[in-house]
Amino acid sequence: MKTLVVASLLALAPLVAFAHESGQAHGHGGADLFKKWDTNGDGVVTKEEAQAASAADLAKRFDELDLNKDGQVTREEMSQAREARRTAMKERFAADFKAADKNGDGALSKDEATASMPLVARHFDALDTNKDGVVTQEELQARHHARGKPQPAQS
Repeated sequence: MKTLVVASLLALAPLVAFAHESGQAHGHGGADLFKKWDTNGDGVVTKEEAQAASAADLAKRFDELDLNKDGQVTREEMSQAREARRTAMKERFAADFKAADKNGDGALSKDEATASMPLVARHFDALDTNKDGVVTQEELQARHHARGKPQPAQS
């Protein structure tokens, strides 16, 4: 069982690292992550470099995931950590949306989106499903649920 859990964590580590790096850099994490993984600076990431980076990230995250501090990470602990991250992402998105909503009307005009949430601005017409000239959090959430993908985190 321990082997299965560790193998699962190792398999997920690159994705966790990428999501973590991307989230911290507000969309600029891909280049930073590439540079971090390309340890010899030759412009390519080898399998060995990726595995070493994954192992290093897993080691850093292990204590965070091991909620009861018993030296093991269970599926339940991973599920709890995933839910906590999901909640934090939703809260961050709501805060970013509120900050972008300069007039406080609960919706983003195309100008507000362009100024603060470029991904929303790029897809504004598709996101404005009722074609009223603004995008609401409800429209974004409906799009998120319809596509089954995470909401874009913007700043």
